[in-house]
Amino acid sequence: MSLDLSTRIVTTTPYTVVDNDTVIFVNVNGPSSIVLPSNGIPNSPLVISGDLNCKEYQSFYIKDFSGNSKTNPITITSAGSKTIDGVSFAIINSGYAHIQVVYDGTNWKIIS
Repeated sequence: MSLDLSTRIVTTTPYTVVDNDTVIFVNVNGPSSIVLPSNGIPNSPLVISGDLNCKEYQSFYIKDFSGNSKTNPITITSAGSKTIDGVSFAIINSGYAHIQVVYDGTNWKIIS
């Protein structure tokens, strides 16, 4: 079994995530900004098991590829008025750290 992961290496900031991205490696020498879409199109392979309809929602894995986020944080926001775990942004600020977010049908949730 193999996964079809669309991997993007980001070298400029801000970067706006596109629907076919799955894995985003941030390789920027300085503070950077990643902007999630305003909604998660229900077509990714991740299933929210608590949803009675078993809808599939979009998920993105974002990683500090350069290891610079301890001194140059990566700020993640969402287009529109969507939140990430109830707040306006998430941040990666530990070298080589990562975050994975999934759209729950209304807003973005951090799952790792």
